[in-house]
Amino acid sequence: MPAQTKHPIKAQHVGARFIAPKPSQTPRRPFARLLYNLRHPIDAAWGWLSSVRTAILLITSIVVICLLGIYFVQAPGEVLNDPLAYAAWVQQNALPRYGSLTPIFDWLQFFTIFSSWYFLLLLSILSLNIVVCTLNRAPTIWQNFKHPVIQRSEKFYQNALERSQFAHPDPVAWTTTHLRNRHYRVRSVQGTGDPGGRPGSPAVQGTGDPGSPTGSSSDGSPMQEKETTYLYANKNSWATLATFVFHAALVTLLMAGVLSQWHGFPINSPARHWLPAPLVNLSDNLAGFTFDQALPDGQSAVVYPRGTPHNISFRANSFTAAFDPKTGLPTDYVTDLSVYQDGELVAHSNHLRVNDPLSYNGIVFHQSSLIPSVTLTISDAQGCIVCAQPIVLDQTAQLQQGLVVDYANGIPLAGTPMTISVLFPHSASTQLAQVQHPFFLISIGIPGSPPNQDKAVVRLQVGHSGQSFDTQWTITVNNAQEATVLLVTKDSGSFLVWPTAVLLILSLCITFYFPQRRIWIRVEGEHIQMAALREHFTNIRTDLLGISRQAAQTDIPLTAIPN
Repeated sequence: MPAQTKHPIKAQHVGARFIAPKPSQTPRRPFARLLYNLRHPIDAAWGWLSSVRTAILLITSIVVICLLGIYFVQAPGEVLNDPLAYAAWVQQNALPRYGSLTPIFDWLQFFTIFSSWYFLLLLSILSLNIVVCTLNRAPTIWQNFKHPVIQRSEKFYQNALERSQFAHPDPVAWTTTHLRNRHYRVRSVQGTGDPGGRPGSPAVQGTGDPGSPTGSSSDGSPMQEKETTYLYANKNSWATLATFVFHAALVTLLMAGVLSQWHGFPINSPARHWLPAPLVNLSDNLAGFTFDQALPDGQSAVVYPRGTPHNISFRANSFTAAFDPKTGLPTDYVTDLSVYQDGELVAHSNHLRVNDPLSYNGIVFHQSSLIPSVTLTISDAQGCIVCAQPIVLDQTAQLQQGLVVDYANGIPLAGTPMTISVLFPHSASTQLAQVQHPFFLISIGIPGSPPNQDKAVVRLQVGHSGQSFDTQWTITVNNAQEATVLLVTKDSGSFLVWPTAVLLILSLCITFYFPQRRIWIRVEGEHIQMAALREHFTNIRTDLLGISRQAAQTDIPLTAIPN
């Protein structure tokens, strides 16, 4: 047998001679494929997205990134939108653990890996991969659902993994009746048997009760011995369409995850200059955020940066906390919260707790924790108020075993170059509300100046006052109490998660508990052949054996079942 080449090279005819082309003139296969992809980019992209190898590569990459996210400590969501807070978190948490490699890991976004651009990109490409693969399979699935193959070759009945054969005097009607009793839908087609194993061309197809097979020779005489009737019985065929619901829910769930982790383009991002303004605005509207906001009683804050049109503000009307007298840990804390937009009250809750948040316009206010706060008043010699504001002690330091200090440092004093620092030392097992006579260390001075040049350093209790070194200012501690800490979040994909998860589970239940069952039957004379495929989650053999036993009860001898 002569050898065959995969890519025969055509010879060139020059005059009376044939000159074979040089090997270098033959295009290499990778180069030819690259050239084709460049000429047909849409077909190349579609083929790449519909490849199973692409899906395996994407899933493997996502798993590797998730493992990296488990290994590396992740920054909390409340610092992601604040560059200063994120930098402070890296210095306090990541730098001691990873040392000199911390800047590299930070540049690779290992500390925010689940909201990194490459993780979101992989999720988006995987969603496209699922969509393309589903679209490629959709015509075949719909064709099998709407127009299934009824007439099979004789070899199919001989080689099927699940098969049975028997005889009955009324084979078509009896088989149809018993299949329908088992809730199968039966369709039929009549044809002429082929000795070579190929079925003849169909003549009639329907869903009603199949009649007796008929046929005729070229001279019009009946040929009953060669007539064959093909039956197709199926059950739960509608369950095959659940794959579209499952894949649609899976894609929606992946995109909900992308939206949940999308925080918008940074302020200095080039995308804000390159992309059209409507697309940037849409990105900002879909962007989520998470931040902590400490609010003493009667104080307000805004959701979006000040100056944003139709901004949303929220006010802590009151905050109460209960503590365990033995451990000092809070057992319950409740905030009375009001939400305003354009000066109007739009939402209110007088029982805001950890598991009972308040939602408005996609923004959720959670009760997060509590924090000590102090209200100070500073007046000059003429009695004019220099400063009157609550100060949240948002930092903590360990002094010695069993003693900690809550403090606020560098609070600017309006109209002056000076700042205020407030320190509250106390036992680690007690909170501010549990201390009977708390005292506070208050210092006022210019940042960077020596301590001996401070304006004032006083030690005061609640309701007491002190003088500055030059006796020009009077400092009074008006109040000291626990302040609420609210977690304000916006998650654009959260509303999709629960309904999509329900659809995903329902589609899986349909696939597992209502699997499709298909049986092909070939009737020739009184002889009946049944065959079926071994499909997932289906034991079709029980139906075949059941019908065979019912046929045996009619005192018709069963033919041998081939091995």
